[in-house]
This record gives sequence, structure tokens and C-alpha cells, in this order.
Amino acid sequence: MLRAAVLPFAVLTGCATTQTASKTDDKPAEAAAPQKLALTNLIPFDIASCAPRTLKLTPFNPEVLTGALLSLSPAIDECFVDPANREGATFDAKLKVTVDSAVAIEISGAGPSAAGKACVEAVVRKITFPTASAPIVAEVPVSADSKPVKFGDNAASDVVGKLRLSLHTDCDCYAALGTTNPPALIGEAEVTDQQNTITLTPAGELGACLTDRMSKLDLGKQAVKLKWPLLLENAYAMEADSAAVATLRFQQIERQRAQRTADIIIASGQRFATAVEYDAQAKAYKAKPNKAALDKLKVKCTEVLAFDGEQAKAINALISVLTAGQQLASAEKANDAQWEQIESRLSQQLTATQAQVEKVAAQTKNDEGACPKTK
Repeated sequence: MLRAAVLPFAVLTGCATTQTASKTDDKPAEAAAPQKLALTNLIPFDIASCAPRTLKLTPFNPEVLTGALLSLSPAIDECFVDPANREGATFDAKLKVTVDSAVAIEISGAGPSAAGKACVEAVVRKITFPTASAPIVAEVPVSADSKPVKFGDNAASDVVGKLRLSLHTDCDCYAALGTTNPPALIGEAEVTDQQNTITLTPAGELGACLTDRMSKLDLGKQAVKLKWPLLLENAYAMEADSAAVATLRFQQIERQRAQRTADIIIASGQRFATAVEYDAQAKAYKAKPNKAALDKLKVKCTEVLAFDGEQAKAINALISVLTAGQQLASAEKANDAQWEQIESRLSQQLTATQAQVEKVAAQTKNDEGACPKTK
């Protein structure tokens, strides 16, 4: 998937206080001074995990299936934010899908629990695959790039963790965003044994929808006040949010890069499958020339050229994403040496991807030359 070096997510700060009562044997309980707590569980949520993209998957072959599975990375990654979906310290799993008249799904390797495997299978079954007369098989790594929610650090972090795990149940709140980047929201919460008070700013349709959902959650009974950044992103957006902090923007770029890579794989598979069909038709025409067969050749060659165009389009979209990542890394490397390593890696990938533009252009020219000419 042309993966770049992974930049450790910078500490994104929130603040929280908790208050407990203390007493001695001969004095009633007194309120202690509020304690400042460090917030964890500040894990970005990708709204693209809510539903798969609409993809054209015909003609269908293993390469097209591979691209379709890779496009599901936001939702598969989201499965493993929930610690109940993981087991053990090692995560090294694979997803194998076989499609013929039915769809068979197998998740193997270390990391996913039974619940995690069920989550991945549910994600895959959201795609309607074309049926195939012979089995079409693809295997991809199971993505688990986001860290899991962790409970037990302190009451405030537990609240943030519960709020984070609830975000995937609020997909109707994000529906209007489509392929645009979500707004940056700041949350404030006060939890008591009587009620939860949640405020998201800036207010708006999204903030109001999430506030309503969050206010109804069971967030525990320990009194705590907190303020935290609600980190939202969208892998289906074509550009990262320029207002986001650098580390969040880089993660957005990485997720968008995975989608553009999936597009390239799908277009490449479709072009190959169509070219194979064209070659078979050309062989039949040479064996028995006739106008009907020639007309079919012309149509099929037009389809090959169309997929050449889809390949070129997808490659150029990936170049735009890689360029954005390289520019971000270049701007940030003065503050952190890790960015310099990422800039170097992205530069190599950008050079390799730009070379693919020339290869597809040459392929298109060759295909144009092979198409039957109308006299």
C-alpha cells in the first residue's frame, strides 16, 4: 500500500479535574481540592468508517477484489479501537476473501479476538461483490493503525474513552458531510452521579447531533469535569484539513493515500481484465473475420482505453496526496527530526508514482495503436 513511515501521534492535550470527599473519624466528609488529570484516549475518529465507498467492481478479478478490501481500511481499523476486539500484545492478522456464488471470509493471525473477527466480517459484508463463475480470491493485511481505548488510567480518561467508543454509533450525524472534512470540535463534559452535561463547540448541526447522543450515555458516577478535542477526520475527502494540527493532518493524508492506492489497484485490475477479453476477441476475429466481431472489438478497445484513463486519474490523485504529505513534512522537519525521515520516504514514493504516469501514458498509446481503425 506504499506505506510511509508512521509518525508517532503528538500529545494532544485535554484537561480534566476530579473531586473526591475525605473525612476523619470525628469529622464529616469534606470536599478535597480538585485534582488535575492527564487525558488519554484522544484517538481520531474517521467518519469514512461509517460506510464503504461506492465502487465499480466490474470486470471483477483478484486485483479488483484486493483494491475493494483495501478501501475498507477506515472501518476495519475502527474495529480495533475497541479493546474488546483485541487479544494479546501482538497484532499481525490477515483477511482472506473468496468470492464465487457466495462470499467466504477468513481472518487469521494474532491480534483480533472473536468479537474483532466478527466486526471485520461485518465490515466486508457491507460491500456487494459481483458473483463469479470461478472463485476470485484476495488476501490483505488487517489494518489496526489506531491505538485502542484504554480504561483504568483515571476517571476522566475513562469518560473520554467511552465517548470515543460511542462515535461509530453516530454515523447518521456525519452523513451530511459526504466527502468534506469534519469541523474541529472542542468538547466539555461534567459528570456527576445525577446527570451528564455535554457541550460541543462550535455548535452546529453536527455538534448538536453528537451532544444529544453523548448526553444519553452512561459515563459513570464519579464527579469529573473535562475539556477535550474531538478529533474527527475523513479518508474520503480529497484534501486534508489545512486547519488541523500537523500530526492529525498527516494522519488524514495517510488515510486518503490508502484510498487513492486502492483506486489504482482497482483500475489496474479492470484494465487488465478488459485487455484479456479484448485479446480473446481479437484472436477469434483473426480466425474468422466478420463485421459483427469487428464491431465488438471496437467497443472492447474503447473500454480498455477508458480504464487506461481511470488508472491515470487515480495515479495523479495519489500524486496530489503524496505531494501534500511531502510539503507538510518539509514544513515540520525543522521542529522534529522524524519529519525529515518521512519527507525522504514520501519523496521516494512520489518519484516512483510519477514514473507510473509515464508507463500508463505509454500503455495508453500502445492500446490506441492496437485498436481497430475505421476506414
